Amino acid sequence: MRKWKKILIITAALCILTGCGGAASESVNTVSIQNDGKIEHTIVEQFDRNYYDADELSEMAKERVDRYNAGTGSITCESVESGSGKIVVKMIYQSEADYTKFNNRELFYGTVGQASQSGYTLSGIVSVDGEAIDDAGLETFADNHIVIVQTKNGEELNVRVYDKILCGSENLTFSGKRDALITAADAETLSYIIFQ
Repeated sequence: MRKWKKILIITAALCILTGCGGAASESVNTVSIQNDGKIEHTIVEQFDRNYYDADELSEMAKERVDRYNAGTGSITCESVESGSGKIVVKMIYQSEADYTKFNNRELFYGTVGQASQSGYTLSGIVSVDGEAIDDAGLETFADNHIVIVQTKNGEELNVRVYDKILCGSENLTFSGKRDALITAADAETLSYIIFQ
């Protein structure tokens, strides 16, 4: 029974959306978009040493990554650390496709124009100052970068990008020039972050 609990916690940790930053210093799940297209995902979970061993969880994470990579995927479990009552798992995905497939949730990274060509309809976009941006205003961002991230019911996620955020979904809290926090919602949500 204990082994199944360990498997469930590492599977849950690896399936939760988020990633980046300085491992044990992160307090919320974070997805970080790198300018070379790689995705860093840091997963932060509560951790009880009485029931779980960080080394065993690290080995299970490595096994799951190895199984995925045996196909056509390319991901790395960079680290599994524990401390201050939490466990922090840092994953690196070579592409948005790897992130999407491994986590079974959507992530798009490209330009606003490419997102439109891929069938995404942007709505409810506001500037970092909270002013609504209409369709005509969105057209001016066609060549800017966009990250589209799916979160599950009740999930909070920080998204970090490599350049200045210009605007995004209404459900975002902008914290700094490159970070946007997706607030927890009562339903599965797609959020949009447009940046330079």
